[in-house]
Amino acid sequence: MAKRQSFADKASKKKHVVNCQVCGSPITPTAFILPLNTDAGSVKYKRSIVGICKCNHKKYYG
Repeated sequence: MAKRQSFADKASKKKHVVNCQVCGSPITPTAFILPLNTDAGSVKYKRSIVGICKCNHKKYYG
């Protein structure tokens, strides 16, 4: 039988945090969905996952 895991065991696990090399703040992966107009007049959506930190926050959020 497997050992039951308590809440304290779950909470004590180390989190995987990646820091930015430029500013040193943690990088948050964020999904961006951009609308693209096609030649036929319809709209397609391009989904991309971007890592955002303090130094490039203004580039994506304005």
